[in-house]
Amino acid sequence: MPRLTHLDDVLFPVAEHPVFVSLPDGKTVRHVPVPEKKAIVNMTRNRVLGIVSRDYRLVSDREALEWAAQCCRTVFPETKPAEWDVSATDAPSTGGHCTIDLKHNSTALDFSFVPPHQRPEAFGPFIRVTNSYNGLRALGFDIGFYRKVCKNGMILPGTIIQFKFTHLRRDLGEEVTFDVALDRLAKVKSSFSQYLGALSDCTIAHADFVPMLMAVMRIKQPDPLKPESTVATEWAALDAHLHEIADRYFHELGGNAYAVFNTITDFASHPPPNRLLHRDRHSLQRRAGLWLADFSQKCRQPDFAIRTYVEKLNLNPAIEASLS
Repeated sequence: MPRLTHLDDVLFPVAEHPVFVSLPDGKTVRHVPVPEKKAIVNMTRNRVLGIVSRDYRLVSDREALEWAAQCCRTVFPETKPAEWDVSATDAPSTGGHCTIDLKHNSTALDFSFVPPHQRPEAFGPFIRVTNSYNGLRALGFDIGFYRKVCKNGMILPGTIIQFKFTHLRRDLGEEVTFDVALDRLAKVKSSFSQYLGALSDCTIAHADFVPMLMAVMRIKQPDPLKPESTVATEWAALDAHLHEIADRYFHELGGNAYAVFNTITDFASHPPPNRLLHRDRHSLQRRAGLWLADFSQKCRQPDFAIRTYVEKLNLNPAIEASLS
């Protein structure tokens, strides 16, 4: 299914409407109200997006975007509002939920505190707001980093942004309050440069790029794979895509974990349309951030072996749980 990737596509007007159940009543149909429920409706298409409780407080994507801008100023107080731009929008074709990214448009937040000879490539921050009209996803704000040269990104592990807001009318305040763990954010920024340094020092053979990518993104070849079937065609396309980005970063950055990291974040940031891929961009980028934190620690251990790591990632539930 095609996805909504333009901001205007998700800023449609929404409204609450009562819910009725149609019940047979002899030769007629009786419409019985459901007082404890209400429908959230896309008013442009007259399409029901979700059924929620009576006390649910509707937050439009436009309102969530305004709060995301406020979040940017709270998390990075040294920046100005004009320095943040909407860089990406992602939603299913229904528009039932969406993510919107606000990124900083200058180099002011690159890792300039790292000595020049140790400095990684320019990475900038973004803040992602997630909103939902179907009750399946909570309103949330996440911090991520992206490589400015190619826009590949990931979501940082852990919670740095907390905010006080409830979808219940009885507890509703008109303003959202952000509580940012600035000490944790500073630590994460410092750790990020260390993570990248560890990746650059870790040698990985070309043949291990795709197995690592598949293990991190939880991609497995269908079994059995019937020749000339639709699934076989989809797998061939996905497999070709995996090898294309792996080859590209191997030749660009060499045989090291930093090149694998870029392979992973490229795939996570630009997932191809494929029926064998069951996760959206947000989930894939979150896994990329979790993997970075995990792998950068493990690869420094004296007995580290890349193929053993990949095998454990595929087989060990405890390791898999850390990336879920």
